[in-house]
Amino acid sequence: MLYKDFAKIVKKTRIKRGYSQKEFASELGLTPSNYNKIENGKKEPDFSTLQVICILLCIDLTEVLELNKPRRAHIKLFD
Repeated sequence: MLYKDFAKIVKKTRIKRGYSQKEFASELGLTPSNYNKIENGKKEPDFSTLQVICILLCIDLTEVLELNKPRRAHIKLFD
């Protein structure tokens, strides 16, 4: 996963859902400072925090985990 891409998605979605950073950090059980680092792509969340972020913001965890994988239009198995 590219954490800077994830951070952008989280920030945009958090704002859209009406949470302040302080409120959202509290929901996650994090200090505002630690949450700010996650949202700005400076710190990677552990997996359990990642799960809770996705649940609270209704973000598909599967899509988040696929952020850095190249997309293939077609996979050819046989000639």
